[in-house]
Amino acid sequence: MGRWTKPTLPEGPLRTLNRELHSLHHKAGNPSARELQRAVGKVVSHTKIHHAFIKPQVPAWGVVEVVVEQLAKGARPRLAVEEEVNRFKALWDAATIASDASSVPTPEPSQDTASITFSEPRNALIYTAIMDLHRAGKATGVHDVAAELARRGQLEACGGEDYLFECVKVAMKGAYDAGVSISEFAALSARRVRSAADDRARIVAAVVSNNPPRGSWQTAYKRYIAQNSD
Repeated sequence: MGRWTKPTLPEGPLRTLNRELHSLHHKAGNPSARELQRAVGKVVSHTKIHHAFIKPQVPAWGVVEVVVEQLAKGARPRLAVEEEVNRFKALWDAATIASDASSVPTPEPSQDTASITFSEPRNALIYTAIMDLHRAGKATGVHDVAAELARRGQLEACGGEDYLFECVKVAMKGAYDAGVSISEFAALSARRVRSAADDRARIVAAVVSNNPPRGSWQTAYKRYIAQNSD
């Protein structure tokens, strides 16, 4: 059998998963979809097997798992089946997360978010959830934010509670180092935290060089001095 046509995909986790599937298929001698269906005990249809290779979307893990297991058994040089299945599970997880994040619409920028740039769509979703809870006078702990994201059907796309805890660690350290505002803290963006730290360093450097900052920076500097005075 010849090779199947690869779908047109942008660079990213889904493209990587698809290319690795095609590569493994080639190593196993390019068996047909019906041959693979018979080999896996007809637990999935030949159509679903074929679509896993040619469709531009994340295939079901159940299909990927049985196909990879069978292809790994027939690959030459020989492959460790369990290791190959685990490798594809990691690729599939990454593709699924990326696909979920891109399918969730980014919320319209509010007065608080209009000036904030997020490097990842999920950070915008987290920020919006935190600020909405804050405005409503509700708690904004990790579990509270996770529950709110789950209520909106966005928790999985945001990486679950594990990602929220990682954000908190970054934000807490950055907030302590940089003295960021509540809104910036809620953004959970490492880039914003680093930027705030650089800004405060410039304030201190300007004062040391007898060139005090003006306007809002002068106010920020006075606040910084007040907070750190004996």
